[in-house]
Amino acid sequence: MKNKKLASAIVSSLIVTSLAGTTVTAAESVNTTSTSNVKLSFPDVKSDYWGIRHISKLALEGIIEGYEDGAYRAENSVSQQDVLIMATRMMGLQGDVDAMTSTTVFPDFMLVDNYARNYVAIALQKGLISNEEEKVRSQSDKSKDKWGQRKATREWVAEVVIRAIGKASTAQSLSTTPTAFKDNNDISSTTLGFVNAAVALKVVDGFEDGTFQPKGAVTRAQMAAFLSRSQKELATLPSRAVKGYMTSLTSGTIGLMDKDGNTSTYKLSPNTVFFGNKNDTAIAANTLQETFEVSLVQVNGTAYYVEIISDELQLDIHEGKLLKLNMSSLKATLDDYESYDLAPDVAVTDADGRGLSLGSIVNGSTIQLRKSKIVKTDKYTSIIVKQVPVNKTADGAIQTLNKDAMQITLLDTVSGQPETYGFSSSLIATLPDNSLVDINSIHVGDLVEYTVKNSEIVKIVIKKQADVGVSVEGTLKDLSDDKTYLTITKSVGVPIASYFLADNVQVRINGLATASIYDIAPGDQLKLDVLNNNVTLITVTNRSIDNLYFAKIDSYNPTSKYLTVTDNTGNPHVYKMTDTVSISYAGTTLPFSSFNSTFTAGKYVDLLVSKNTVTQIKMSSQLDGALTQLNLQTNDITLKTDSGQNLTFKLTYAPQVELANKPNSTLSDLKVGDNVSLLLSFDQGIVTKIVTSKTALYKTVLTNVNSKQITVTDEANTSYVVSLDGVPIVKADQSVGSMSDVALDDYVKLTFKGLAVVKAELISPVRGKVTAVNAASASLTVQDFSGKSQVINAGSNYSVKLNGGVAWSFTSIKVGDRVQVMKDATDKMIIQVAVGSKREVDSYNNVVNQFYFKATSSGEKTAYSIFPRAYFHKGADVVSAASFAAGDQVTLYVLDDKIVEIEK
Repeated sequence: MKNKKLASAIVSSLIVTSLAGTTVTAAESVNTTSTSNVKLSFPDVKSDYWGIRHISKLALEGIIEGYEDGAYRAENSVSQQDVLIMATRMMGLQGDVDAMTSTTVFPDFMLVDNYARNYVAIALQKGLISNEEEKVRSQSDKSKDKWGQRKATREWVAEVVIRAIGKASTAQSLSTTPTAFKDNNDISSTTLGFVNAAVALKVVDGFEDGTFQPKGAVTRAQMAAFLSRSQKELATLPSRAVKGYMTSLTSGTIGLMDKDGNTSTYKLSPNTVFFGNKNDTAIAANTLQETFEVSLVQVNGTAYYVEIISDELQLDIHEGKLLKLNMSSLKATLDDYESYDLAPDVAVTDADGRGLSLGSIVNGSTIQLRKSKIVKTDKYTSIIVKQVPVNKTADGAIQTLNKDAMQITLLDTVSGQPETYGFSSSLIATLPDNSLVDINSIHVGDLVEYTVKNSEIVKIVIKKQADVGVSVEGTLKDLSDDKTYLTITKSVGVPIASYFLADNVQVRINGLATASIYDIAPGDQLKLDVLNNNVTLITVTNRSIDNLYFAKIDSYNPTSKYLTVTDNTGNPHVYKMTDTVSISYAGTTLPFSSFNSTFTAGKYVDLLVSKNTVTQIKMSSQLDGALTQLNLQTNDITLKTDSGQNLTFKLTYAPQVELANKPNSTLSDLKVGDNVSLLLSFDQGIVTKIVTSKTALYKTVLTNVNSKQITVTDEANTSYVVSLDGVPIVKADQSVGSMSDVALDDYVKLTFKGLAVVKAELISPVRGKVTAVNAASASLTVQDFSGKSQVINAGSNYSVKLNGGVAWSFTSIKVGDRVQVMKDATDKMIIQVAVGSKREVDSYNNVVNQFYFKATSSGEKTAYSIFPRAYFHKGADVVSAASFAAGDQVTLYVLDDKIVEIEK
């Protein structure tokens, strides 16, 4: 690289970006004082780049630097000479490099740029490379670049790094051991041991496809990771790095004790970064605990980088409520009635690491006493105040309620943080009008005002009840005369229970299409869907209405009123007719007196039978069922009715066929399993028309109120224009709706009879933030964007998908996730989870109503349309789309490829 020059020095505490080709991620500049800067990042490395941890660390240590323009160019390949620059710096050999006065002359096969000459010479002296090995490699290297400028390979870097950390003997012991990588045979025999050692010491690992790619070029980012991960094996750390056991951590300082018992304290910058030992994701400072083994990088006494080496606690810990604190004798008495000696310099912090004074701790506080196992002492050296006695009145939403443990967790409206308190049997619970209710009237998701005294909830005022839906099964015992409530004998739990009926309660009885509350009877086995203690749906599970389709009348005796029919299998049936039987012919209701003259022997009829009593009879003109056979060679068609009958007809003539969303359909468009209706001729001998029945869920993308048409898309994203003129529209609460109720980007369940829509049910998904998850009962509490909470029981028939695509488990859903919940056409609960992503706003276009975001990686989606009722906010404050400006850092939530929420 012709323009690349080595920075001559690092001025004061300024850490500049890496010149040597290591990988670096962008971090922000930190002003430690008014006169000195510490730069943790490079302008071309994003804060969420995978290698930010390693780049920041090595930049602080002065091991890596950037180009003259300040960029790091993390994805560029690193050259061999730059690898040696970084490795020698990490070994603390910069002084040796600077002290060289003579000019080293390299052989022709090993030429390097002037800026790297002394580093390569030191690397040769220290045995990181050898002339002999590089001469052999050069003979097979076809690169036209001179040796120093050649791209460093993964196996060559592994060799250099393992030698730099003094683990060449480990490599030697593993030099004949094959690796587990798929491309093991591609690893050079001379570097096999070094690759094995690097993998064993967790300096490097392979790729997701199981390969190591030994001849692959190492990027500058990957080089930073190589060196950063290897430092734990160094006998002598870089000059700015310190390792030890953490003795204290406050919001402004961190204390360490080395292996010899020496202690030191370092300041913390507001932008100090913390990392764990599990992955490369930054962690919160309060994740660190006393006696964790850590390493840090400091400049002029301020630590800017801290990482956990080992999270094994070396502590004796006692936790309890403080009963008494004797400041003169330095003794703390806890609720175990034991007294504990405190060190004169005992450190006191709150749960977030903020420093406190010993005298500020009040009796009743929950505290944790700690003393180190590393240093022999009988006195406790630190106190963490985990909770002080709480006395407050606040608003919040109930997240969990454990009546057995008498414990409740609420999400405080102001802080947005969960708080857990106990309560006693004397808890007072009221409605907003001060009417008393018991604990059973409180539900997860309720918005409440709560009063806490000495960390115990003493009063709850239910300000807004959550929608709570449950399913209950039992046997109907009684239905009130005014049909406003019913009583059942439950299958489990309390034996007898009564429930109010919702005004628009639905009833489902197998075989009875128009069932109502008047059709249920004592003794029926019921499944009740209950929302907020009101029954919204009754499903009769044990009593079926028997349908006998296409039965041939053998005879009718008008005197005895006995009707004899033969079913399609040849079995006879005899029924006693009564004057209450509903009789219909060609859609017209007839009086019973017309039965004898109209329903004559030889006619085919459909009977509705309940408990061996005919309740309805009509002339067969249409048969409904599932298509089980369609033989176009023999012209036979068979359908299975809901009663289980298999009815076969000969297609004497080609009937007209109607399928949903498919004009000009033919018999070949029908499929076994389709729900169909066979329309019969007047003489009941010919199938004149076949009409399919279909109910499916569609997403609304366009509405036209004037023409009463909507444009919808199905699961395959195929668009259809559907007319709702004259079609009954039913809202989500089962009340009558209209075209104006059809909302864009919401869903509609359409029921087709052939080409015609016969019913449109509006589906309003619940969208919002998960405030509680109960995996055991498969229930979620969701707070929608208006602040209303609803408890949703998924039951056993549900699916969970990440953004509508990747299948997830219910246990993967976490508090804080955004979800969309609704039922599909089969009443299966569909839960879509939107995981937030951190993005930077580029612009907002109010003409096309789209947001544009800056890409953080190649191919990343940058433009998003906006859900019509999207929620834009900063904390609890609602903001407009136009308030977002270029450069704003936001959390983005996307469902169905549209923005549903943006949080500043």
